Amino acid sequence: MEFFVYDQDNKKIDVLQNYSSIQWKPSYDSTGTFEIHALETENNVKNMQLGYKLVKQEDNTIGLIEYVYSKDGSLEIRGHLDNLADRINTSTASLRKVPADLYQLVNKNKRDLEITVPESTELSINLELDTTWDDLRTTFSDVCTKTGLGYRMLKKGAVFNCLEVYQGSLRKNVVFSEDIGNMVAQSYLQDMSSYKNVAIVAGEGEGANRIVVEVNRMTEGERRYELYVDAKDLQKTWMDEEGTQHTYTDEEYESQLIQRGQSKLDESRLVDEFTCDIDLTNQTFKYNVDFFLGDIIRVKSRKYHFSKYFRVSSVNEIQEDGYSIKATLTEYRGGVD
Repeated sequence: MEFFVYDQDNKKIDVLQNYSSIQWKPSYDSTGTFEIHALETENNVKNMQLGYKLVKQEDNTIGLIEYVYSKDGSLEIRGHLDNLADRINTSTASLRKVPADLYQLVNKNKRDLEITVPESTELSINLELDTTWDDLRTTFSDVCTKTGLGYRMLKKGAVFNCLEVYQGSLRKNVVFSEDIGNMVAQSYLQDMSSYKNVAIVAGEGEGANRIVVEVNRMTEGERRYELYVDAKDLQKTWMDEEGTQHTYTDEEYESQLIQRGQSKLDESRLVDEFTCDIDLTNQTFKYNVDFFLGDIIRVKSRKYHFSKYFRVSSVNEIQEDGYSIKATLTEYRGGVD
């Protein structure tokens, strides 16, 4: 991996040098992070400044330096791979078509933030989500989790912080297994300790007059796991940012309660996560050539007795004593033709 260093004016000032460890950790539907350990040389002290940028030359992903710790001749540098948390949405936004509505949300809340979104996009997915007072990173992650989309921030030519929402591809021909020999150090996590599949959402009102809806995500033959959601904060009559009063119809208010229940169930998912180190000496399938972050691939594990599809949800590219990759895969629950 090679990284160019840019100052706050986007002027290239150097190449990252004299490091002992780099962990570059992009994620598909949430923010990525990085961590670098380097020698406390004169150049590194000068170049590793808060607000400076690192650009990974292999894919033009951008890391924003947010943390620098200097001690005993070494530097620890950390940051995120996007700047979306720097702005909040200051009004209620109704997201119905994504990513178009997400791009509009960014433009509405820029307030001098250095970020660029596409003027148009062919990708379009329907959604029912209202959001307010969240930072943009939270909203993007929430929307991408619900829709199966991902996002990333790149340098494109001379333009920095180009944000794009994208959709991973189904790669039926890409298989990871012990038989092929392209994965090592497997781990498999299944966790239903916080899992719920039915939300009982209680809105405004008291006692028998309280408005209650049920959001049911049970699959055929599945046991029922209930979650109570107190949604009294959602009122049928509400005031917009200009002080004008509005009243939801019964159908509109029920839709708001259902949306709240869906959101809470999203926070109570069944965890089915597979992690493996990718064997770079095996050339059968190469990362960023045959498959990419966000793609859906098949994993066949003799050790854990399964063969199913997973999404490449995050990757840790590590440069220490050589280059290595650790991939985290989450089970893909969509249909595969």
